Order: sequence, then structure tokens, then C-alpha cells
Amino acid sequence: MKKINTKIALMLTLLASSLASVVHAQQTFSISDVKEMKVSGTSTLHDWDMVAETGVEGQAIINLADKKIESIQSLSLSLNSKALKSGKSSMDKNAYEAIKADDFPRITFELTKVEEMTPSTIKAKGKLNIAGNSRDLTMTVNYSVQGSSILFSGKQDITFEQFSLEPPTAVFGTIKTGNELTLSFQAIYSTKN
Repeated sequence: MKKINTKIALMLTLLASSLASVVHAQQTFSISDVKEMKVSGTSTLHDWDMVAETGVEGQAIINLADKKIESIQSLSLSLNSKALKSGKSSMDKNAYEAIKADDFPRITFELTKVEEMTPSTIKAKGKLNIAGNSRDLTMTVNYSVQGSSILFSGKQDITFEQFSLEPPTAVFGTIKTGNELTLSFQAIYSTKN
């Protein structure tokens, strides 16, 4: 009977220490650096890019093990709409009007489900909200773990129409923006200390 109690106690101790290590491995991350946050599109005049160098925030709760992601409990990203700049103030103004930046100052993404994970990619579903219009997207994102930081990178094609928006125009409608957009991103999430 004493041997059974000792075995049960040993098993409970091992189980408790395993659970403690799982809980400890789950960490809170926030965006520490943005390598790229870009929207690219076309127009009847030329192709264009709008880049955000500031105004990006994000949080995540992630479980890391052996330099790979084991699970993601949550992940979010928020971008100040007017942080996107093309280098041309008239184009920026038209873009801000098209995405209703005064009424909806932030573009947000919220992870809803991880569908598939490898040691370097994640296929996930999430909600992208632009101008008050929220749409479900499925995207594949690359990642690499560097110490206590994770670099996420990828591209996603969307359309103005998908978010119930009219592509911007200029010069009395003679210059028209294409409906298709490409979002490109490289963001580093680091643990909070």
C-alpha cells in the first residue's frame, strides 16, 4: 500500500511539474519593431505603395518550444490608418477619404483560428477590419523565432469591394485606382519584460 501511495505521489508531482512548465512556456508578446507595413495597388497612371513606419501596435499570447511556435492563444494587430503614407499628400488624402480614416482611425486584424502550423509557417483565419467593415480572411504567414522575439511576415491580396469601399479617384475621376490591393507585412513580436 505504501508503494502505491509513493507511486501516486510521484505521478502527481510529475503531472504538476509538467503543467507548470506548459503554463510557464506561454508568454505575452507585443510588437517591438515593424520592418514593413505596406499597401500596394495600381491605378490608370502608375502602380503605388503606401507605407506605415509608425502607428502599429499588436499583442499576442504564444507558446514557444525549441525555437518554434507550439500554439497561439491570441494575436492582434492595429494600424493607425493615417500612418500609411505614399509620399504624395494628394494621394494620401484621397486614400484616407476612401477608407474613411476620420471615422475609422484604425485598421485592425484579430486572429480567430490557427488551421495548420509547421516549424516556419502558420495557416490561420482572422478578422480584418477596414473602415468599419470586418471580413474573414485565411492567410499563410511565415515566422522565425529569434531569441525571445518572433518575426512574422507575409502578403495578403484583398479588394476595396471586399470591404464595401469605392477605389479612390483623382483629377475629376480621370485617374482611377484599381480594385485590387496587396498587404505586405514584417512585424516583430517580442516578450514583455
